[in-house]
Amino acid sequence: MIDRYPTVLRSALCGLLLVFAADRLVAAPPDLDDPATQQRIRSLVQPYLDSEQVVGLSLGLIAGDSSATFHFGKTSHRGETPTDQTVYEIGSVSKVFTGILLADAVVQDKVKLDQDAADLLPAGARMPDSNGKKITLLDLSIHRSGLPRLPSNMKNVGGENPYADYTSQLALEFLSDYSLTRDPGDEMEYSNFAVSFLGYLLCHQAGKSYDQLLSERIAKPLGMTSTTVTGDAEVLKRLVIGHSTPGKPHSTWEFADMPGAGGIRSTVADMLRFAKSNLDPPEDDLGKTLQLAWKQHRGGDAKDFAMGLGWHIARDGSTRWHNGQTGGYHAMLFVNRQVPAAVVLLTNTATMEVDVLAEDLIRMLAGAAVEPRTFQSTIDVPIAKMKRCEGRYLIAPGAVFDVSIVKDRLMVQLTGQPAFEVFPKSETEWFYKVVRATLTFKDEQNGQFKALELFQNGIRVSATRIAPAEAE
Repeated sequence: MIDRYPTVLRSALCGLLLVFAADRLVAAPPDLDDPATQQRIRSLVQPYLDSEQVVGLSLGLIAGDSSATFHFGKTSHRGETPTDQTVYEIGSVSKVFTGILLADAVVQDKVKLDQDAADLLPAGARMPDSNGKKITLLDLSIHRSGLPRLPSNMKNVGGENPYADYTSQLALEFLSDYSLTRDPGDEMEYSNFAVSFLGYLLCHQAGKSYDQLLSERIAKPLGMTSTTVTGDAEVLKRLVIGHSTPGKPHSTWEFADMPGAGGIRSTVADMLRFAKSNLDPPEDDLGKTLQLAWKQHRGGDAKDFAMGLGWHIARDGSTRWHNGQTGGYHAMLFVNRQVPAAVVLLTNTATMEVDVLAEDLIRMLAGAAVEPRTFQSTIDVPIAKMKRCEGRYLIAPGAVFDVSIVKDRLMVQLTGQPAFEVFPKSETEWFYKVVRATLTFKDEQNGQFKALELFQNGIRVSATRIAPAEAE
């Protein structure tokens, strides 16, 4: 979603296994004012600029008692370099803020984590249950509610601005008829809908909009003056242009009245303040709130990460993190109290590739040896050769890859997702930049490929060309 677009096929947690091992921690984090440290940081970022993974990028780093911001690239292809005050969409990093708002309501004794979420519904509304088990407020935050990733009555999922028209009224209508396929609390399923609805419930109880609640309970107390959903005119004029890929501007994402899973916009300066407050929470009720959200509330296993309220907990057991992606932006946040260190990464390009950069940076701050990445180069493929790839390919029941040429670019759209550009390694093998995945076109007959193969996360899945009628 807000979708971080973590994979092409499904919304799953990103594939970070661990950030660093405890025995690799350094005695003291590096000095961010040291020119040698700054050069190491630039060397890690430069490949992302040279390979056009991103248009512009802002970093906020904390290492021990020092902090610094760095800015690279442009606000657009002809724009200026970003600054500390450049505003970005942070996508699903918003879920951390919604988790903190839940923790705040608990600290204020307004709700309990194990409370039935239905208690906060408007009169006459319904929350589904299963085998007598109710969905709790905690279930909504840690993705154990049994609710789907997105509701079936969200009609503009693949559009340029998919959440703009999806209201709380539509959400209530969906819940009134929805039947859970498993008991709440049983399994993890990443759900943008669940966290969005959690934000709505907290706002309904408080009698305030999400923007008001965010401002009053988190942003203003922490001095985050540019962190907002709607934003005033002064904030919005600093909102950088987003890009689906470099060279292709993308519209912002707007939200009706349920922005809690992905609607927040912020700056690297504000997010650095947020990271600092989580590294060293204040001695007040807000500090208690941050500590409650930070606390592990769900254990992890080989398949899923442990979770706080909104936070994912990395395999090292210490690092809290979340990433986020909208149609034209990506964000990643790492915070580790053990080092201590934090990384804030904001970019005006929708690509998960930068998650690797953020992880490399937090590992570097912890003393690990990290080398700059090398990216796959592309080749030129004539339009006549590209046309062999066009068509519809069935990968699973109800899931079709639509492949088409748009303005000399090969675009691929999976059912229910936006279209993304793919880039040629060869005339038959193409790769995504928004996720780490490749498509290989196969079985050419009469000037058309009859199949394609998706390779992602070590798994190969085949899809067969179909006639339009077969896709229905």
